[in-house]
Amino acid sequence: MNAHDPRFTVTGRWPGVRGLVTCISRLCGLALCLVSAGGLAQTDERLRTHRALWDGSGVTDYVYRYQKICECHRDTPADTVIRVSQGEIVDVRYQRDDYLADVPVPSERYQWFRTIDDLFSLIAGALRAEALVRAGYHPQLGYPTRIYIDYDRELVGEEIELRVLELTEAP
Repeated sequence: MNAHDPRFTVTGRWPGVRGLVTCISRLCGLALCLVSAGGLAQTDERLRTHRALWDGSGVTDYVYRYQKICECHRDTPADTVIRVSQGEIVDVRYQRDDYLADVPVPSERYQWFRTIDDLFSLIAGALRAEALVRAGYHPQLGYPTRIYIDYDRELVGEEIELRVLELTEAP
């Protein structure tokens, strides 16, 4: 094995570090194209279409369960259950299988949580800010079921990722 053998240099025919980086970059680009083709890439038109479905559903009192995904607990995020009445949050609780009981959130902290209308506003604001936005929607009711927002592709950790697990109309 010769140190000048082209197979072991960055500029040789074998990939080396530069080739590996190029390969990974191309694979990431392909993955982003596949995700976009699969309907998760966000546009203003998709947002308007699904917002109209939600508005037309007439649902004003509901309970929805979601998970906020972050690096601090990526494998076991707690479910957050939000009850909304006439567009206002009236109850928030955390649930996990390893909790003995639901953990209620004090009402003075409700401002940190979002209604479905707020989720639509979150997506719209991210689009205006030209962030990378991927979203999926419920096919009949139109509410967001998955949201991923990356405001700055150069930073790690400022992304928002939510999964709405279920939504039921409240009596």
